Amino acid sequence: MKEINNMGGILFAHILYKNEIAVFAVHQDTACIRIMKGHDWHILPTIGIIEAPTVTPNESAAGITYKHSVTIKLPQTVFDSEIANDLRNNIIEGCILCCQDPNGNKHIYGTGTYLLFGELNKVIGKKVTDFTGYELKLSGTSQYPVLRYHKV
Repeated sequence: MKEINNMGGILFAHILYKNEIAVFAVHQDTACIRIMKGHDWHILPTIGIIEAPTVTPNESAAGITYKHSVTIKLPQTVFDSEIANDLRNNIIEGCILCCQDPNGNKHIYGTGTYLLFGELNKVIGKKVTDFTGYELKLSGTSQYPVLRYHKV
């Protein structure tokens, strides 16, 4: 019998920009992704466990589409302004997000055709106990809900 961890949230988050995707295909509930040679996933330095992306179905006469959205806090101490500017410039073109849950499952949000877009903003806390750093907000509409990840 396999042990299942019921803890929620996401442990890790990685991002891949549109121009780094060589192949993106969907087979059943799995995203089969080949990354362009010389590129790899960009690790987002998250603060411990982050909130899982939200996937909301939207039913219309044309069928069901899924709204993917996530907000990720990135601490200023490990995320300098040069890296922030690079991320800010690349998410304008679109990206996909890979998140790993506490059970080790990797999930893909967005697709090669239906990318996530967003913004990266500097957040300065008002009190000593408030968060100071960057807040990455990504969202997009897809024809697929959450997909499992398979590297090709």
